[in-house]
Amino acid sequence: MDDFEFFLIISGIAYGAMVGIGLPVLLFLVPALRGRVRRLEEEITALKAATPRADAPATAPVLWPDTMAATEDPAPPHATPELIAAAEAPAPERPLPPPLPPPLPQSVAPRAGASAPGPGALAPVAAWLRTNWTLAIAALSLILGGLFMVQYGVEKGLLTPPLRVLGALALGLALIAGGEAIRRRSGDVVTPATRALPSTLSGAGAVVMFIAMAAAHALYGLIGPGVALAGLALISAATVLLGWFYGPVLSAIGLIGAGAAPFLIGGGPDGAHLFYGYFPLVGLAGLAIDSFRRWGWVSALALAVASFGLVLLWGSVPFTPGLAGAALVLAFAALTFPERHLTPRHAGAPVTGLFRGPRPEVPTLIAAAGATIATIAGLMIVAGATTPAEAGIGFALLVVLFAAASLWLYRAPALDALAALPAIGFLLALLIEPMRAGPLFEGLFATLDAAPGAEIPLPPTLWALALAGAALSALAFARLRHARASGEADPMFWAFGAAKLGTATIFALEFFWAPGFFLGSGPWSLVVIAMAALMVLFAERRARMGGEALPRDLGLFAAAAVLLIALAFFILLTKAALTLGLALLVVLTTLTDRRFRLPLMGWIAQLGVAVIGYRLLADPGFDWSLYSASWPAFGLSHLGPIAAFEAARRLARPERAGLRAVLESALMTTVALFVTLTIARLIPDRDTHAHWFAGLSAAIWCGAAFGQIWRLPTSGRAVRWLRGLIAALSGLAALGALVALARDLADMLDWGADPVLGPPLLDSLALAFWPLAATLAVAAVFLGAPGRPRARLLRPGLAAGAGLATLVWGWLEIRRLWRGTDLSLPGPSDGELYSYTIALLAAALALLVAAVPRRSLTLRRIAMTGVALTIAKVFLIDMAGLSGLTRVASFVGLGLALTGLAWLNRQIDARWRATGAEPPPPFPED
Repeated sequence: MDDFEFFLIISGIAYGAMVGIGLPVLLFLVPALRGRVRRLEEEITALKAATPRADAPATAPVLWPDTMAATEDPAPPHATPELIAAAEAPAPERPLPPPLPPPLPQSVAPRAGASAPGPGALAPVAAWLRTNWTLAIAALSLILGGLFMVQYGVEKGLLTPPLRVLGALALGLALIAGGEAIRRRSGDVVTPATRALPSTLSGAGAVVMFIAMAAAHALYGLIGPGVALAGLALISAATVLLGWFYGPVLSAIGLIGAGAAPFLIGGGPDGAHLFYGYFPLVGLAGLAIDSFRRWGWVSALALAVASFGLVLLWGSVPFTPGLAGAALVLAFAALTFPERHLTPRHAGAPVTGLFRGPRPEVPTLIAAAGATIATIAGLMIVAGATTPAEAGIGFALLVVLFAAASLWLYRAPALDALAALPAIGFLLALLIEPMRAGPLFEGLFATLDAAPGAEIPLPPTLWALALAGAALSALAFARLRHARASGEADPMFWAFGAAKLGTATIFALEFFWAPGFFLGSGPWSLVVIAMAALMVLFAERRARMGGEALPRDLGLFAAAAVLLIALAFFILLTKAALTLGLALLVVLTTLTDRRFRLPLMGWIAQLGVAVIGYRLLADPGFDWSLYSASWPAFGLSHLGPIAAFEAARRLARPERAGLRAVLESALMTTVALFVTLTIARLIPDRDTHAHWFAGLSAAIWCGAAFGQIWRLPTSGRAVRWLRGLIAALSGLAALGALVALARDLADMLDWGADPVLGPPLLDSLALAFWPLAATLAVAAVFLGAPGRPRARLLRPGLAAGAGLATLVWGWLEIRRLWRGTDLSLPGPSDGELYSYTIALLAAALALLVAAVPRRSLTLRRIAMTGVALTIAKVFLIDMAGLSGLTRVASFVGLGLALTGLAWLNRQIDARWRATGAEPPPPFPED
């Protein structure tokens, strides 16, 4: 297949696509257009007929005297039913459009305030095609005519290649000349009869000339790539300039042709770097034309053509300086050309109106598009860099863009949010570079892989990136100072950026770049502390400015400083010292909130409590507390937070109910954890697969879940969902530990299982069940307290769980007392069965006695249920299992015990009746 056949195939595909898509669209649009015209004519006729004559002035001139002279008092028109119906019909909701509207709006009217969402960006083009579809087909026909003329000359051999190219150029010039002649005589948009006809002819001529230049280079080799590109650029420039005097269609044709020209001429990579300057010129030309004509979509097309061309060029011939320079040029033009000011002054609706609020004006949208293109270019450079210098150019481009948005756009309040684009891009680049093992990140490892004895200095990458983050915060703070001085309403965006950009940079470097591994913990912690000092300096300077937003801004800076100090603790301190340092930070943040009334510091304190809880439970967790930590380290890591939580609870402001609840729950959970782990550390054999460890784990995770449930009522909606999730996960962990406990106990009752450890009563069974029962009992008291949500369900459920744990412990402990440390010995002895009876009766008696001061009918019922179970056991089990005097003692003891219990129960009834009050319900608070 030669070049000409390939060229014809491409042209045929384009023609088939236009016919295959355009013809069905026209078949649907034309009948609809006819129906609309018919309805408009009927409405106009009805409106004319319904207009009353009384509205005309008394001295109206006589337009047709020959017809009006027939009578001096003409009779009113006959009131037909059609006229009456037309007169009573409501007026149309929208004013009627002119008979022949212009194809595209010639100016953009400024918008004020909120407005309803207008038509889409393609609505003007669709409206123009509906009105001028014949002209579109005419332009396509003229273009194909020129192409077929060249094809005919080739097939017949009538013309040599130079003559074919010259003929196509002559045809294109003739079409442009014809369009220009019509425009000079009738205009392009004014005269209805010739509206858009000059643009159609000139646009077709420009495309024919594009084809001629491409054929001269690609098909016949008559000219080289440089001459072909120059010719195509000249044709594009002429087309764009003609579009200044014509409608927007010709400008669009010129822009598309100019964007396609470099890819039509082909060629190798030699000299391709020049196109990084060519595509920005295409965008500049379109923006310059549209800055005066105010078409809007032409600017969007210019940016789209330029950026799309740069993306294709970058994919084939990457050139980092060229892409960075082109991105800066396009961003500068998009910000300055629409408003024609070197210092942008975009006012009106902000760019965030794209997502919420009033829709921004067209110049604001164009500026946002330019900033987006430049930010994406910076990310592309970082993602595709092959050398450290190229990656550095990408990071520098993003920093320069943020500096421009902070310092240069101070007179354009509608563009404030554009600074978020390069800021987010910079943070994303910090993640992309180590994730793809880019050249900057790999350069750090080169110092580690060096040969022994070779001294390779560490690249200043980490220092430069940390300095760049500090520069971003400093730029945002400078803009914050200017905003406060100029009286802007609420410059929260800049305060947030000044507080968080440097902080986010440090955290991104810590978690993705491992700077402590390369620099050492000491030097890197100094960098973190320096950033914290910068936040403190910003807080001091912001305090001097005053204003209503001062507490909020001070809270942002103080929170950033606290987070950075906590990170420095993580880098430098050991496990126990880190937990102790975080506890101290909780106290200091609470004290800062009490002194300066900074609500954000309360949130930071809650975050610190959560981190301390995570460290005590998971990392390093209770495994470290049991097996690795020394007694001093264990004591500091638990007693320090306990003291800090109590101090912070007392220092918290009275209105910080949420913070106080968090501190109280953390205090209870940490105390329970400390007591439980202290007991566990006293056991010599600390096997994590033993029954006692499963019960201990269940108690710890139940305490964590109950602590989160305790905090739910004082939490906001979002935090409530988070705490509910944490409570659910902790509950699942506790359930898993309980399943493990049940499995271990079943194994202990089997032959050859692990023995019970420790002395009687204070053995491993007590460690497995006492903390669990105590945790459930405390939760029943606090979570089931009056006024707490779901108290009617939580209180009896948790109390039943605590009682069940106590009963299981009592059963196993009695068996341990009679059978020794091996619980797997077969069958219960007589003394064991008798002990179970005594234990059940003692438990029933204790519950009955406890019911008296509480006047609890529920406890009395539970006690009598225990008595019934004891009776059932004696008559069903002891009668068959006991023998001799033991069986006699069992039945005699049961009879005496039941007699005493009956007497005690009657005494309770008599005392309650003497007071004249009925037994209280189990939940008096409900």
